[in-house]
Amino acid sequence: MIQTEVDGLPVRLRTPHDLSFTARWGRVFAVLDQQDSGNLCLGVDGPAGRVFVKYAGAPTARYDGVGETAVARLRRSAEVYRALAHPSLVRLREAVDVGAGHALVLDWTDATPVGRQYERSHVVRSLPLEARADAVQQVLDFHVHAAAHGWVAVDLYDSSVLLDADGGRVTLCDLDLYERGPVVNRMGRMWGSTRFMSPEEYRLGAPIDEVTNVFALGALAHTFLGDDETKSRATWAGSDAQFAVAARATQPERGARWPSVAALADAWRAATHTSPESRGLRP
Repeated sequence: MIQTEVDGLPVRLRTPHDLSFTARWGRVFAVLDQQDSGNLCLGVDGPAGRVFVKYAGAPTARYDGVGETAVARLRRSAEVYRALAHPSLVRLREAVDVGAGHALVLDWTDATPVGRQYERSHVVRSLPLEARADAVQQVLDFHVHAAAHGWVAVDLYDSSVLLDADGGRVTLCDLDLYERGPVVNRMGRMWGSTRFMSPEEYRLGAPIDEVTNVFALGALAHTFLGDDETKSRATWAGSDAQFAVAARATQPERGARWPSVAALADAWRAATHTSPESRGLRP
């Protein structure tokens, strides 16, 4: 492992790599170099404002795969952001071959990352219950949109969600592994966090579909209103009706879950009395 730098900031890599290409967008002000996806992520500030650059091609510290695979995966992921453009999805500005690999350039946001590893759960917990329930609804409504366009969420977990604590607005990111359906488990143990993975995401040959996504989305409700690891009633801060919706979503048996993402979203809306139109979030 070595430590290099870009614009005076340290970057940990396995071997040296030229990062001078970042100057095309401005000056780097933030470095995220511990991803296990093979991507190096950078905040860059320039004439067009702040952007988030996700770059595959550098020998990142925690990626054990083949570099060409990471580049191909990131190149393919641009289709996800274009196909699923939505007010709740971070905006893709450009996708470009650059340096020794490929980069996605996305809007920068100062919203709080919800993922457990960022240790910002206190921000979510500080919000009123109504705002936390509404954040769940925003995540659900985006995935209704995705399902309607034939896409299946893969590797959906709490780190895919950013939250503006002041306005309560959700931004979704890191959707690189989403696929057009139909999808079959070709890995055995798929990508993802165990807290959000359904049983079929461990079974080679199992279908991965809306019912699979219902499980992860139910677990995300616990991220905002309970404990996404235990999913217990004892840790739940919401209503009994809301808990019942989330509990059905996270049943191990596929047939016991909500039959679609839309059914889950409608059930959550009925339990919380929120509407996407009132937030102006329709695409």
